[in-house]
Amino acid sequence: MTTRRIILAGGLAMPAVAARAQDRPVQIYVGFAPGGNIDLAARMAAPFLEKHLGGGTQIIVVNKPGAGGMLMLNEVAAAAPDGRHVALVSFPALVTALFDNTPRYRTDSFAYVGLLTDEPYTVFVGTDTPYRSLRDLVEAARARPEQINIAGAGVGGAPHLALMAIERAAGVKFTWVPTQGAGQAMQLVQGGHVAGSISTVSLTVRAHMQGTLRVVAIMERERWEKAPDLPTGIEQGVNVAAGSARGFALPAATPVAIIDRWQEAIRKTANDPEFRAIAERDYLIVRHMDRATMTRFVEDNAREYGALWRTAPWRL
Repeated sequence: MTTRRIILAGGLAMPAVAARAQDRPVQIYVGFAPGGNIDLAARMAAPFLEKHLGGGTQIIVVNKPGAGGMLMLNEVAAAAPDGRHVALVSFPALVTALFDNTPRYRTDSFAYVGLLTDEPYTVFVGTDTPYRSLRDLVEAARARPEQINIAGAGVGGAPHLALMAIERAAGVKFTWVPTQGAGQAMQLVQGGHVAGSISTVSLTVRAHMQGTLRVVAIMERERWEKAPDLPTGIEQGVNVAAGSARGFALPAATPVAIIDRWQEAIRKTANDPEFRAIAERDYLIVRHMDRATMTRFVEDNAREYGALWRTAPWRL
């Protein structure tokens, strides 16, 4: 990718010396390893954000895996508020890390500039396993408590919480195998090293259709129109719906002009016909929220998961 100039102050011209100082790429940080659903979403959005930010902006995606995304969030929260350090944040992972870890960030450590996607999770297994449904998987865990291994990104993040919700709803116990990202978890499933995993529809449905893994349930209230043959977990007696929403956040002290520029670029990306066509092709569900709506979404997440933590604390 050729280097382009970056003009951060709302597209205003800058003196030559200042422009040279700003002539560095914008970095979108992903708190998980390459190849997972969050990483793929970041790389899909990056060229459209470059276009809509304007000013010759160049974006690179930087993977900072560890602690279910917490290490990346710590770093971005403490970064210079210059518009060049942007986190692709995932929910509920951003808020759940506050309750069972010791992050250096809080929810108000960030300026939330726009939600872009929101997807339901799927439960999937290897094609060589005997499990043809979520019922099969649950019954195996009932017969052999803590002997059925399920892999997924991090500890205490959204996929792990989804599995714990399944355990509570079904009265069974699996064994969680944490990985650095959804891509690594998928490799473990496909290689026969674990029975299954939990990840979003954009990462798993195409692989299911290609026959490289088997989706046994979609964790949504109703069947998904793009894959109507996939049953929900609720249909199979497991009353759980869960998923992952993703958006962008900058350090809280970022100037308003830069925040507004990012908010507008995300809005334009969400409405870009080319981006939406690619998202449709790759089973990525676009759900845009502006800055104010996303901020309320974060506050609601923090309140809901905080209440859940206080009434039923997990010791992961």
